[in-house]
Amino acid sequence: MTGSAVRKPLRPLDDALLELLAAATPLTTTESVTLAQADGRVLAQDVLAQLDVPGFDNSSVDGYALNVGDAQAAMNNGLPQSARIAAGQFGEALQSGTVARIFTGAPVPANANAVVMQEDCVVQDGRVVISKLATSGQNIRLRGEDIQNGQVVVTKGTRLSPAHLGLLASIGQASVTVLKPLRVALMSTGDELVMPGTVAANALPPGAIFSSNGFFLTTLLKRLGAQVTELAIVADTLAQTKAAMQQAAAEHDLIVSTGGVSVGEEDHVKPSVESLGSLDLWAWPSSRVSHLLMAVFTAAAARTLPTLWGCQAILCLAS
Repeated sequence: MTGSAVRKPLRPLDDALLELLAAATPLTTTESVTLAQADGRVLAQDVLAQLDVPGFDNSSVDGYALNVGDAQAAMNNGLPQSARIAAGQFGEALQSGTVARIFTGAPVPANANAVVMQEDCVVQDGRVVISKLATSGQNIRLRGEDIQNGQVVVTKGTRLSPAHLGLLASIGQASVTVLKPLRVALMSTGDELVMPGTVAANALPPGAIFSSNGFFLTTLLKRLGAQVTELAIVADTLAQTKAAMQQAAAEHDLIVSTGGVSVGEEDHVKPSVESLGSLDLWAWPSSRVSHLLMAVFTAAAARTLPTLWGCQAILCLAS
């Protein structure tokens, strides 16, 4: 149309999301936290084992330790018991021609190279008789069988789960270095919005709706490990929208806003971000979101804080 501004073509949402991911640069600031604080955090560096796991050959069952050279004698006439070894104890070397009573997790004594589970043993007249011929290494967990000293146990970039924390504890790791969480400001705009709990549902003013996007997005972001600040509802004015963005930019890496992203007279998010920086992406409506906007603030507006895309970023959604 003559005299009208030329608007950039909108892009498919999936293409826009791919572009967002391609532009993203991981945060690099780190901190040390205890294992109790590390669930869900992203590991900033590889963790290497400083010991073998298990740290010694140990029995995987309750039973009797022996040398397989004496196994046939143990089957025919039985062998006397010369020692008793429980978990946490370290026994003497096994005497030749004898067995040692041993329990799960206990160190296998020197000179013993097999453990016969107690279900396959019978004690008769003070001698232990086995019902099955033992083989070398039977029922023994070898030193370093699970983890070897110097091995990378958990790699950099891993989001730590309860299983990772248990694994790290097993190698004596009390703390880990993790990436600091992404600081996200969540901004909802619109004069029609009312926070749940401020008025009764049957007393909602005409034309008003309860603000719900914030609760949905806050939960999603926290599940991703982000540190979320939900801002007060922003009124539909250019000045208040711009001021809210500037304030949020001073203390956050990313601003996620909902509403106000179209081109109507009451939509102030787009002109606000254009005045503070540059509009880099404008996505086509879809069944999932009506508009998606990604912009970056200028260094002055962002106060040159560490950021997600190398500069302060804002992601605007309209549902």
